[in-house]
Amino acid sequence: MPIISINENGFLDKLKGTNGLFSCVISSIETTKYVGISGVNKSVIDYTPAADMELVTTGESLSLNHPPIDATGCPSPATITRAAVDILKIPVMTVDAGSYIKPKIPYISVDQRPTGDIQKGLGMDNSKELLNLGKIIGNNNIYDSLVIGESVPGGTTTALGVLLGLGYDARDKISSGSVENPKDLKLSVVESGLKNSKSKDVFDVLNAVGDKMMPVVAGMAISAVSKGKPVLLAGGTQMASVLAAIKEISPKTLKSGLLGISTTEFVLNDKNADLKDIIEQIGDIPLYASKFGYENSKIDGLKAYCNGSVKEGVGAGGIATYCYSNGLNPKDIREYVEKNYEIWYSKLIQ
Repeated sequence: MPIISINENGFLDKLKGTNGLFSCVISSIETTKYVGISGVNKSVIDYTPAADMELVTTGESLSLNHPPIDATGCPSPATITRAAVDILKIPVMTVDAGSYIKPKIPYISVDQRPTGDIQKGLGMDNSKELLNLGKIIGNNNIYDSLVIGESVPGGTTTALGVLLGLGYDARDKISSGSVENPKDLKLSVVESGLKNSKSKDVFDVLNAVGDKMMPVVAGMAISAVSKGKPVLLAGGTQMASVLAAIKEISPKTLKSGLLGISTTEFVLNDKNADLKDIIEQIGDIPLYASKFGYENSKIDGLKAYCNGSVKEGVGAGGIATYCYSNGLNPKDIREYVEKNYEIWYSKLIQ
């Protein structure tokens, strides 16, 4: 079975045979300018969310010479997402919640300004407004099911801050896009930011140490579930923080049976994190992890995923779970990525 299922409650059956919409919410975080909380190279970090979604939507990154890639040669998880949506011809919707570089594709704009400095407790001042804009997006699109991903460099740190701010035991359980997870650095950043949170109210916590992706995704999910549509939050600890926010804002959404979360096997198997425990603290929500068989790949950059590089992002694990529920298998995705790898990264390989 290409999907690892934890606490399965029949949610996957709700995805089968549906006309799904994949949406990805992108944002940048000011703190990444001067604190190394993201594994993304500083020279391309501002361009990464845009380049990710350009690749997913068109098959090529337009804002960079090639799709984002880390120092180990591990390509962006957007390559996985591109494979999934292209093979099954899934419609894609990009939502900009404050990326530094705007993508060169059509997108919905909910906020021009990037997420602020979370170390100073200044993530945003408009989380309620962003929640409502997310609800509007969820209410005004046609789909049978909704898969929502994110591309937010530094987002595991905001996830840590929101989970801690809402009272969850998450100090040593947050994953990272890097092989070496800078846990102490992340913790010091969010502890500093939380000192400036006005209260433990969910919106105050989001405003202090959250990123702008979070309330937008929460709003989209709440409105979709209110219409009776299943929603798969596509990500790891970042989407866990969205789940925690949804629990505070709309408990009935959490208990609807129409909400699930899916990541990659690389996040679920991360020995330096514990996504399963975080989800269990939040509630009775099904958790999935997609397999990719990258250990069998002929490309070292893909094998790097198995050694802890990148792990997740751009909805890769969740959109794969949707596709596996609708007839795709890991070999389909792996062969697509391998076939296009040299095309995408030709300027690096030369």
